[in-house]
Amino acid sequence: MNEPRGLRASGWPGVVVLALGIFAMVTVEELPIGVLTLISDDLGASEGAVGLGVTLAGAVAGVMGLSTSLAIGTLDRRVVLFTALLVVAAATTASGMATNVAVYLVARLCAGLGIGVFWALIAIVASRIVAHERAALATTVAFAGASGATILGVPIGTWLGTTWTWHVAFYALAAFCFVIAVALWFLVPSVLVDEKFTTDGYRRAWSIGPVRLALLVTAVLVVAQFCAYTYASPALQEFAHVSPAGVGAMLLVMGITGLFGNVGSAPIMRRRPMLAMLLVTCGMTAGIAGLMLSGTPAVAAPAMGVWGLFGGAMAVVLQHWVLTSAGPYAEPAAALDSGIFNFAIAGGAALGAFVLDVSNIHTVFVVAIVGTLTATAMVLAYRRRVTA
Repeated sequence: MNEPRGLRASGWPGVVVLALGIFAMVTVEELPIGVLTLISDDLGASEGAVGLGVTLAGAVAGVMGLSTSLAIGTLDRRVVLFTALLVVAAATTASGMATNVAVYLVARLCAGLGIGVFWALIAIVASRIVAHERAALATTVAFAGASGATILGVPIGTWLGTTWTWHVAFYALAAFCFVIAVALWFLVPSVLVDEKFTTDGYRRAWSIGPVRLALLVTAVLVVAQFCAYTYASPALQEFAHVSPAGVGAMLLVMGITGLFGNVGSAPIMRRRPMLAMLLVTCGMTAGIAGLMLSGTPAVAAPAMGVWGLFGGAMAVVLQHWVLTSAGPYAEPAAALDSGIFNFAIAGGAALGAFVLDVSNIHTVFVVAIVGTLTATAMVLAYRRRVTA
């Protein structure tokens, strides 16, 4: 891979732009969660049908996460990221303009294209536009935007939707994506590629037992998380009698504790990775169950905090397990992790939609708890085997 044009040491403004870009991508992907009931009422569609907007975006993002590097060959990664942001801006505008659920879902599908491309390339671009010894820090800073989306992006979008309309929330986010695209064009150096990505690395990474198990746990746990989280808005209103205007505040509580979980998981993750994984699965189970049994906003708030604390640590702990198990195949393992993670987001939202349509929100949360307990059992079994 060639050096980017310009001084590598000057790439930090570009890293910040990448962080803002992934902030925008995650907010786009998850925004319907905060305004789901508003969209459902306005479009005259069921909450399960509107929740499929998260499913479609996640499914397409998963496909793109696995195939982007294969499809784009040696194209300048800056140009590809710029294009992805423009696609997401256009699709998010179309989502806001939708007058029926079919148009809304098609627009969400198109948004997933850009989201998946951005996820697939952000790590390699962030690591290439700074000095080599600062690559790990650049990647960490860039991905901090994903945590920021949960903390600020989704709650702010929810506030815009409840204060004005859900259309305004989508339009504002589309405008933000366009601004970030312009900033990326001017502040991110070109990243040119000589070698081509091949599928053999996927096969070799998957053949490693601990990697394969980590990816399977990822699938189960993320499906459980988004089975429940996609329907957090109606759940808060049903379980704790939170008003639609109060949903944003509850999601903000979850986001703030999620940041602490994301950052605070590092010390224990490095020393006792399986213990960290168990804490994540058990903590998520406690938070989800606590919300389901809450009854009042005063009880729901700490339950959301617990769910956010351990849910915020989920992605980084899972990724650490995958990458430390993959050895020389860390890059294809990371691509598999990204693809499976996004597919699991889609699968969780779809599972929640199905259960909600055939039963009720209580059953959705019971299914999610079964999922987190299943992940816990898988980690316990693996931990016993490696320590035996």
